[in-house]
Amino acid sequence: MINFLNFIYIMKLTFQKISLNRIFQQIFAKKIHANNRIIEFGAYKNSKKNFTNFMNIKDKRNIIYADKQDNKHENFLKEDLESELSFKNNTFENVIIFNVLEHVYDMNNAIKEIYRCLDNNGRIIGSTPFIYRVHNAPGDYNRYTEQFYEKILKKNRFKDISIEVYGYGPFTASYVMIFDYTKLIPLLNNIILFFCIFFDTILSIFIKTSLKKIYPITICFSAKK
Repeated sequence: MINFLNFIYIMKLTFQKISLNRIFQQIFAKKIHANNRIIEFGAYKNSKKNFTNFMNIKDKRNIIYADKQDNKHENFLKEDLESELSFKNNTFENVIIFNVLEHVYDMNNAIKEIYRCLDNNGRIIGSTPFIYRVHNAPGDYNRYTEQFYEKILKKNRFKDISIEVYGYGPFTASYVMIFDYTKLIPLLNNIILFFCIFFDTILSIFIKTSLKKIYPITICFSAKK
């Protein structure tokens, strides 16, 4: 069943040339409540693309931002998730990591280091695209499934693992592949997406398996230390 409010939100942001992957991630982020010691990877202060912008956070002034690429923004640290992070054990209550892990070759090290830096009962909250073009930053190494996150988070001793899969089916997945070109004509782009979602909705009536499970566009997750 399609959530009507989410559908309106999707159509609005699609007209603004925002990818469906990012829209789904924003929908997920809006449900998150996070406070106190927070670090967001792949972000920098005052960026409109930060996912902490969409979360329920009382005070966003002290959020730490980190990325592999250096910059001169306030509250920013250069950190490489394929190496040992500079933080002490139990430093953060929330680690936010959207659209980053697909660019990390040594994924297990990244999850292990995040676990080390989290306080007891601290959370990792993040997302990676599944059906999405190769986007180097500077490398793009993997696409991860729901089952992968279950295993790697359990392997690294995380608990209360929650994974949400976003998508509608094969037609919408095909739309994602042509988005970079259809977005050049916003109204036409919206029409194409509308019919893709419509056809996937009709198709889902006849298919027992959840179509978003076999044609996921975005995988979102959270887990506690």
